Amino acid sequence: MKKSTPQLVKMMNRELIINELRRNPKQSRADLSKKTKLSKPTISEIVRELLDEELILETGVGESSGGKKPIYLKYNSRFNFVVSVLIENDSIHFALGDMSGEILTLFKQKFIPHSDGTVIIDSIEEGVERLLELEKVTMDKVLGIVVGVSGIKMDSDDMIRSSPTIRWGNTNLRKELSSRLKVDVIIENDVNLMTIGEFYKGQGQNIANFVYLFIGNGIGSGLFLNEKFYKGSHSASGEVGFMMIGDENNIKQELGVFETNYGLFGVSERLRELEVNLATCEADSLLHILQYHQNDARIKEILEETIDHWAKAAINLISIIDPQAVILSGELVNMNQTSLHAFKQKIERFVPQMPEIKVTELGSKAGIYGAFHLGLAEFHVAGFKYKK
Repeated sequence: MKKSTPQLVKMMNRELIINELRRNPKQSRADLSKKTKLSKPTISEIVRELLDEELILETGVGESSGGKKPIYLKYNSRFNFVVSVLIENDSIHFALGDMSGEILTLFKQKFIPHSDGTVIIDSIEEGVERLLELEKVTMDKVLGIVVGVSGIKMDSDDMIRSSPTIRWGNTNLRKELSSRLKVDVIIENDVNLMTIGEFYKGQGQNIANFVYLFIGNGIGSGLFLNEKFYKGSHSASGEVGFMMIGDENNIKQELGVFETNYGLFGVSERLRELEVNLATCEADSLLHILQYHQNDARIKEILEETIDHWAKAAINLISIIDPQAVILSGELVNMNQTSLHAFKQKIERFVPQMPEIKVTELGSKAGIYGAFHLGLAEFHVAGFKYKK
């Protein structure tokens, strides 16, 4: 335990006041005294400091109950910012979030799959600079950057051991970005961030145990157990792309058996082998294309086989975890009624207990919200730091 000092007590009281205003905006000094149990002189002194630092703002005058009219206060959520960078399939999503975890600016840019890691780092650096320029925010106001990447990150050395879309090699992504942008950086698996985002902002709210299943160029899942995100011993939990589902002789470097055969790259490869002309369907979703052309017996076979094997992954997860819900994301959200019915029917036939099957409503924003939550939990002390 830390030794209690006047400075430590004051810092704790500052955070108490700030967190109270974050949870319940528009409160007077008297309201804060009642809620926090701090004396009125203590409240007045700290509020004066926080107003000077612009960590809180005065937001209007209330009605008098016999004495002076109360002045309402609110937390200044734009005192600092967090940047989210999410790499998903062939896109990099950039988002700027305030201290309440809300999105202020969001855009994405495409990249060529299997690009070299140095090319991606250049794109991230340029994208972050553009993001801040759009909101007229300087880098000194950014607490940190959270980057979501596909693949398995090695916590011991911050190296990305495998990735289905980018050739990282020996690049230390965190170290390189931190050096270039002069700010703290967290690297996390993209599906992990999406899972965290669903828990706080999406279909996972108020659910203690759920599985998040993502199908893209790579395949992954995230686990919430007893209201806590589960990472595993080597930060590799939920890597269902490595399940032994599909032809185990068909495997590519840095990809598992399941994602080699039934990730988007694998399914696309089978279509190319058939030399089927799919130009008549204007869709950027592979599943939409398959469903559109299912009158072709060859494509229908690929579609049904793909849905069947995606369901097998869900069956395996459900049988082990026994979740309350499975949240579908990535290409899974593009299943039409027929495909979704077949997917659910396959699962229900084989699992011991059928969970609720839910479809994400956040999409890639789940990863952005997850990054904001992780960043604010990690970086928030800098914004509340007591200044002597």
